[in-house]
Amino acid sequence: MRELILLSPYRLPAQSTQMLANDDVASFLNGYVCLWHPAAARGAERPPIVASPYDYEQPRPGQIFAIPESPPLLLPEDWDQRVLDAHALAFRSAPSRETTLANFKQALATFEDREKLSGNGLDADGNPVAEAPTQPMIANLLDLPASTLALFFSVGFGFLQIEGLFEAMEHENLLAAADLWQDVQAAVTAIADPDPAAVRRHLKSAADRLLAAREILYPVTIHLLDLVLLAEQKKGSGVFSAESTVAKSARLPEKTPDPFFWPNLRSGLALNLITCSETLEMLHAEHPEKLATLRERFQADEIDICGGSYREREDPLLPLESQLWNLLKGTNVARNLLGKDISVFARKRFGYHPQLPLFLNCVGLHRTVALTFDDTSLPSFRSTVTNWPSPDGKQVEAFTRKPFKADDPQTFFHLAYHLCQTIRQDHAATLAILHAGDPPSPWYDDWQELSQLAPVLGQWTTLTRYLGEVMPGEHVAAPSADEFHADFLYERIQANLDHPVSEFAGQVRRRRQMDTIWTLAAIYQGLTGTPVPLSARTSLTLRVGMPETPTRSVSEARLADLEDKSETGRADPRELDETQEIIAQALAERLQARASDNTPGYMVLNPCSFTRRLALELPTTSGLVPAGGLVKAAQEQGNKLLAVVEVPPLGFAWFARGEMPPHSQAGEGGMRLADSSHVRNEFFEAEIDPATGGLRGFWDQRTRASRLGQQLVFNPGSTTKANEVRVVSTGPALGEVVSEGTILGDQEQVLATFRQTFRAWLGRPILEMRIEIEPRQPPAGYGWHAYFGARFAWRDERALLLRGVNGTGYVTSHTRPETPDFLELRSTRQSSFIFPGGLPFHQRHSTRMLDVILIPEGEKTQTFDLALGLDREHPIQTALGMVTPPVLVPVSKGPPHVGACGWLFHLDAPNLLLTTLRPGPEGQDSITARMLECSLHGGPAELRCARNPKRAVLVDARGETLMETTVTGDAAQFEAAPGDLMHLRVEFI
Repeated sequence: MRELILLSPYRLPAQSTQMLANDDVASFLNGYVCLWHPAAARGAERPPIVASPYDYEQPRPGQIFAIPESPPLLLPEDWDQRVLDAHALAFRSAPSRETTLANFKQALATFEDREKLSGNGLDADGNPVAEAPTQPMIANLLDLPASTLALFFSVGFGFLQIEGLFEAMEHENLLAAADLWQDVQAAVTAIADPDPAAVRRHLKSAADRLLAAREILYPVTIHLLDLVLLAEQKKGSGVFSAESTVAKSARLPEKTPDPFFWPNLRSGLALNLITCSETLEMLHAEHPEKLATLRERFQADEIDICGGSYREREDPLLPLESQLWNLLKGTNVARNLLGKDISVFARKRFGYHPQLPLFLNCVGLHRTVALTFDDTSLPSFRSTVTNWPSPDGKQVEAFTRKPFKADDPQTFFHLAYHLCQTIRQDHAATLAILHAGDPPSPWYDDWQELSQLAPVLGQWTTLTRYLGEVMPGEHVAAPSADEFHADFLYERIQANLDHPVSEFAGQVRRRRQMDTIWTLAAIYQGLTGTPVPLSARTSLTLRVGMPETPTRSVSEARLADLEDKSETGRADPRELDETQEIIAQALAERLQARASDNTPGYMVLNPCSFTRRLALELPTTSGLVPAGGLVKAAQEQGNKLLAVVEVPPLGFAWFARGEMPPHSQAGEGGMRLADSSHVRNEFFEAEIDPATGGLRGFWDQRTRASRLGQQLVFNPGSTTKANEVRVVSTGPALGEVVSEGTILGDQEQVLATFRQTFRAWLGRPILEMRIEIEPRQPPAGYGWHAYFGARFAWRDERALLLRGVNGTGYVTSHTRPETPDFLELRSTRQSSFIFPGGLPFHQRHSTRMLDVILIPEGEKTQTFDLALGLDREHPIQTALGMVTPPVLVPVSKGPPHVGACGWLFHLDAPNLLLTTLRPGPEGQDSITARMLECSLHGGPAELRCARNPKRAVLVDARGETLMETTVTGDAAQFEAAPGDLMHLRVEFI
């Protein structure tokens, strides 16, 4: 009788993991599984065993040994000869399954030939050579198709894991091994049966015995989740799925690679594909037949497609409106392509933050995969399914169990151990397997084939079905911002982008311009009840991809198309400018329908829900009246007229323009806004250091205690030297001081030249800083270690550092607190703010310094705009106002009949950040206000309108009605929950 033996000093891990090399593990598994080859198993007395090489230093006839190539075994030097002398057989198992099978076939054929020549009278099966019928049978067994071998290997893989599970669970092994082996022998015999299903029937019986043994240990379902990252790119091909809103140089290959998962779309086995909707669009364009297969399987609930984002990009560092666009566009595209809504949110790249559950609820997603598939960090969860809340209390069910890689041999070597751990620790035993871009290991195919016979090691399921069956086992508090982190700077530099840092600032400004366009269009519709018309007499056109319609109006559909192009990097900047000008001109004309003619002036529009004091730069040829009323200050400087104008929230301000005496200036209070080394206004004063060209101090006018200092640096070390500090403007509207100098290295070599401009406008609460750096020796290396940056320092080591995340400030102790919104230094009752203007990457040094990273490796931009502020009650309003473009319309008449200024909509709660107003779809006289509560303090609020509303409802981001609100006169009243994101739709009479 044959005896099948894998010689190895190892066994499957039971009570703890083992630190073995992948080659060691792969050779072990391949050697054992290949011993279940029918040519080896036929006539064996029992299933293969794993044994120590010390027990088999003297082989015996009929034994078949699998000898792992790695690690080399400690065997007698003449052991191979002993095998020959004993008429036994040995073959080497390699890390490759194909190589192992080839070694086995060669060893078996050589053994047979040797036995014939030796006159032993026995063939490779130990039978007399004279038995002619045996020879064709051996040849057939060596040449079996892969599909038949897969059945035997799957049962062998399951047998190995079940034995390992009994040991791990410290339970007596009750597997009916003898009966199972009889089924295997019957299957070997059935190979010659003309019935092609005979082999499967016998092996299914063997698999059922394995299932019965596993159910002794754990009689309920083990959930198995197969996660596939669809069309995953390799490192170095770029970190974006296409030309991104924040990158132009990172693109996909011209053709979508044929996804590797297709061979594993087995009937009856569930699969979970994680992909963005843009990849589905590309698949539809280039492989429509495969998308049709996905659609059919998805609609039949046989596979699950998890996604929700349109693009894989750095959403946590993008504006709120960009994040919601990505979700809404992604879910809509997926629905159109797949014929059914996706129900589970998932991402291949990191894109998580504390408010994500809130945003997902707004777009109709209530389940998510809270996993990262790159080198990032998420909050730690203990349970496999967790109720993950956002700060406002809204929750999503999150799958949080870290998956094991399908291409890693360690996964299958430790499979019994992992099963034991989940059985013992989880309220619903769960294992997840991940496909992240490389073909799976052969043992994955063994596992899949075994599952076709019986769910021995668990039941493969979809995430939708799993999250519907398994209740959350953990309810956690809302995580803080520091629990979410990704090294986006490193990824962007590795992708060789031209603007790894500054593109975020550009995206913030493009997004705010798009929000301004939406808001002005909604205000116009709120006033008139109709979309903005395309004026026949205007010289401007929507010529870039904006199709004309019979109504010739700037409809909601047109703006949605422009928004799509803006977010995907396809919009011409001129198109944004022209669209904004068309809508602003139409709104100004509507406001001045009954105004007096022949009164030239300017109409300033405010798309923000808070009062703004705008700094305007006008051509001197237009003329400007002296300061007074809405114009807080005015002055002539060079060929420009500078003015500070106050505009009501969501309103307008009109002021006349006329002849102005040469060099006449006017302003409030007669304050001198700049001198040799200071700039100031009624809110603050800043002193410029003549040695470094940075800030020596920055303080409020009341306490006059310095809050912040600043200078430019090259990290890891540099010296900054100012060559000149000069005053450009002393007021009365603008105080401006410019410093110029060099950044020197440790050998006094010039690393870069710089120019810093400090501006203080009368009536504006922020110190504007424009930084221009021209590197002579560009930085190279790890982005967090080599860069030019603006270093800020403060005195109080006990000051708390907060960073803005989607408008809300979170205390942070992180060394690299990423935020494009604001950084707050809070000490007792004082707060100092750094507004980076969309630049998201910052790094702390000790307890009193922080760098805003400007130019790392690859950054081509050399000009950056930042700002500083003091004691701002709602800093996100200041941050938003800083990047929102002014809307200035020259008009030939005025003021409007209702007055020189006024509001058109009015939101009475300053803690609510109105990110955008949107007009209703064509044919609907309505507008929708999107608002985010940023102070984590709720309360009643109301939105007043220029016309009396007929009805007001709270809706989600898709427009689905949530609840009715109260309408009283011109106001829609509602309740704002702490940290909530609300959509208020107002319908007019």
